[in-house]
Amino acid sequence: MHHGHRKRMVLQNAWIDGQPASTQEAVSAAAELIGRSRLPLVTGLSTDVAGIKAAVALAQIAGGAIDHAASKGIYPLISAMRDSGMMLAAPSEVRRRADRVLVVGDDAFEDAPDMPDYLFDETPDLGKATRGVERQILWLGAGDDVPDLPESVTLHGVNCAGEDLLDALSAIRAELAGHRHGAGPLPVPTVQFVAEWLKEAAFGCAIFAPASLDSLTIEMLAGLVFDLNVETRFTSLPMLRADQAFAAAQATTWATGFPLRSGFGRGYPDHDPHLYRGERLIADGEADLVVHLAALDGQDETEPEWSATVPVVALCGEATDWTHPPKIAFAVATAGRDHDSVLYDNGFGGFVPVAASQAGEDAGGRMTAAAVLAAIAAHLGQTTTEAAA
Repeated sequence: MHHGHRKRMVLQNAWIDGQPASTQEAVSAAAELIGRSRLPLVTGLSTDVAGIKAAVALAQIAGGAIDHAASKGIYPLISAMRDSGMMLAAPSEVRRRADRVLVVGDDAFEDAPDMPDYLFDETPDLGKATRGVERQILWLGAGDDVPDLPESVTLHGVNCAGEDLLDALSAIRAELAGHRHGAGPLPVPTVQFVAEWLKEAAFGCAIFAPASLDSLTIEMLAGLVFDLNVETRFTSLPMLRADQAFAAAQATTWATGFPLRSGFGRGYPDHDPHLYRGERLIADGEADLVVHLAALDGQDETEPEWSATVPVVALCGEATDWTHPPKIAFAVATAGRDHDSVLYDNGFGGFVPVAASQAGEDAGGRMTAAAVLAAIAAHLGQTTTEAAA
């Protein structure tokens, strides 16, 4: 009696100049390209923590630069945290403790439309001071289309144009400190009302979208939260996009001591938010090669707009049909779908293990982004050592 062996279907997973190649050939070709490159940029970074760490290691060994494709949306937050510090909360704590919530900016929930329901659907149930207390929200700069909020929440809307938020927050801080403040974007009685309302919080939280505020406004908000903590308990919660940009900023900080936008050409990490901004390096012709990672489930695998201007080594979760095909392309396993991963979860407010949603299903023998990057780095390390010898 014959037992049929199930054949493992191996898909085509690597291409050089659009022609099918073995993964090993593509790894060697990628290492050779990167080795010859004057300034390779490692970007995209839509991947899990292991992939991000492997990307940092490759950028280091290659003497390249590293940035996330979507870092523009979090850089105001990174700048504020780096320059003045910030108190941050986990969403679950806000959900269970916060009796007063200051929302800043009309599109605070645009990137996280599910968060109002999660945060505000019940009254706080933790802590003597806030258990069962009616939750109040003061929305500074509420637009015309405020998302539906649960009925149990009392909403105070305060009109304020986006460009006036910095001055409004400054006036509120001055009022809280007992300092004089002139005629600003908010009428003086409104400033007094907001300041008193904030002081009455037993556990307060400021919510904002980093992508829609500038770093000075976020710094001012962080300062307001610090001021309030002298008398009461107050914290803040940024509404982040699902693109793992904040994860990349944290993981590169663990690995190098700096957030994104760093270069390693000098033999040590050099951090400069303007100099090493990915789009600028490409637009100014400083980066002569790009290593691009897009290996997340549910993220658009769209062709980068700069794909025609610079040679690309692409690692994508799906073999993408680019108008300007990458010089070298790898189809890699998708993080959180084809393999277990650690990803930043905005609803949790931290890193969480994510079990493969299609565990056991055949990913066609595809390697993880981290494994491909590590293989390229190892090959590059070998050739560098041989050249030195």
